Amino acid sequence: MLKVKTIPVLSRMIAKLDVKPILTRLKEADIFKSAGNKKEALAEIKGEKAVELGFELVAEIMPQLDRIGEDIPEFISLYKGVSLEEAGEMDFAEILNEVINDEGIRNFFGTALRRKVERGS
Repeated sequence: MLKVKTIPVLSRMIAKLDVKPILTRLKEADIFKSAGNKKEALAEIKGEKAVELGFELVAEIMPQLDRIGEDIPEFISLYKGVSLEEAGEMDFAEILNEVINDEGIRNFFGTALRRKVERGS
């Protein structure tokens, strides 16, 4: 669930990322070839397809994790409702899988990335 207190951290993380590799991957995704428009394409991203695309996008972001490294424990702490110390000891792969499958966070990142692209960042 996307909690209000996580939004500033997510916004800060997105601002630090270079979205060009993400956009390239989205343009290459076959989901956009079969749909009539962007809205239809986004509506088709469900279930297994959403998880697969999520992991592919994370793979594009992985080389940039150093840019948001300090924000990750804070985000996990707020997202899971645990201390920073506890967040630092949690399994990153499990948290990542949970976040990828969180519809509220997917929508937030989609909107934020779209706005960043529209600004030309």
